Amino acid sequence: MLKAALTVGQPSIGVWCSLASALTTEVVAGSGAGWVLIDGEHSPNDLRTIMAQLQVLSGHECEGVVRSPSDDPNLIKQLMDVGARNLMIPNVRTADQAREIVSAATYAPAGRRGFSVSHRANAFGRIADYHANATRERLLVLQIECETGVANARAIAEVEGVDVLFVGPGDLSTNMGAMGRPSDPAVQAAIASVLRDTTAAGKASGILAPVKADADRYLADGFTMVAVGSDLGLLARGSDALVASFQR
Repeated sequence: MLKAALTVGQPSIGVWCSLASALTTEVVAGSGAGWVLIDGEHSPNDLRTIMAQLQVLSGHECEGVVRSPSDDPNLIKQLMDVGARNLMIPNVRTADQAREIVSAATYAPAGRRGFSVSHRANAFGRIADYHANATRERLLVLQIECETGVANARAIAEVEGVDVLFVGPGDLSTNMGAMGRPSDPAVQAAIASVLRDTTAAGKASGILAPVKADADRYLADGFTMVAVGSDLGLLARGSDALVASFQR
């Protein structure tokens, strides 16, 4: 279970899935990755394609993490009901926003997640104790993608119910005026700051690092939830290299 591994500091390698295809996600899931990220923010996914990918993942040890397009509580409710046990929410900036996200993913009286007797997440009513255990089994991953989020990382990580702070280097570098340059010293300092603050709060840290040297360095630094590539990137770079090998 991904949550259990991260809770004890065990690193877990993941792959981004951006092609909105259950077949592609199934192929990636067989690679031995600990988790895949089903992207609802920057990919042509909708609720049904996300559900289809969760369905194929049920036959693998690889866990699915679903990134919601936003912190909209209605989207969070729908994603959890179709079976998203591990949720990633983009661009979290403050502890108050984090508390609202936790509330949206938590049943009353502690939160405001809407109650449904029967849905895919509880095997259509067949898992009798689903509602009682949903919060304990949920993994909530909040993304830090701007300077405000960096400044508030410690307070965000300390919110009860938050499990992981996950740095988005692309948006962070863009928001810091270094678009496409996550290696910029100021951006690297911000990333290191998030790691320190998250660790101090006793929570896990994650990051997207499609360059292997970066991923190795982040793992050595203490990041444990590390995405090392994407289905889209593997297909594009692989097909580029294949065709180029014949053109030469």
